[in-house]
Amino acid sequence: MKFTIFDTELGSSGIVYWSRGDAAKAVHILLPGPKKTITKTILERFPQALKSSGNDVSELRSCIQDFFLGKPNQISLDLVDTSILSPFQLSVLKEEHAIPRGKTSSYGRIARRIESPAVRAVGTALARNPFPIVVPCHRAVRSSRLVGEYQGGTEMKRRILSMEGVEFDSLGRVLPDHFLG
Repeated sequence: MKFTIFDTELGSSGIVYWSRGDAAKAVHILLPGPKKTITKTILERFPQALKSSGNDVSELRSCIQDFFLGKPNQISLDLVDTSILSPFQLSVLKEEHAIPRGKTSSYGRIARRIESPAVRAVGTALARNPFPIVVPCHRAVRSSRLVGEYQGGTEMKRRILSMEGVEFDSLGRVLPDHFLG
């Protein structure tokens, strides 16, 4: 297990990954924050991980940096290790991955699309998303169109959505044109 820490427009970010031969896949991505906090979090959660230059995951690192520069891109799920997910969480994250930039969706819509009555479980699966940005869990909002919670905090969620072109009304709700339901 290895990790790399790199700079983005919003602060330092981190990728924890395994590397075997020519293949490397992320097992966890940390949203931007202070470098010291990112390092501490990685070492607490993954004490066996060794610091690396991150050359093994340079494509993923570049994609994340480009994302925070506002460049439109959809990051491939092939760059992350989805085998660490339960079948339910994988179905939720795949559905979330399909939400286009500039749009949001409700937890209920995601549950309906994966044919599950468990709306709260969808929210839990997204809250535990180990691959934020690759799986844009910031695009899931409440049915009231309010942004709701986020791993990086509500302000970061709103900032990322705005960067993607999502607009809000005076009450802080996502405008209907940016809401899939």
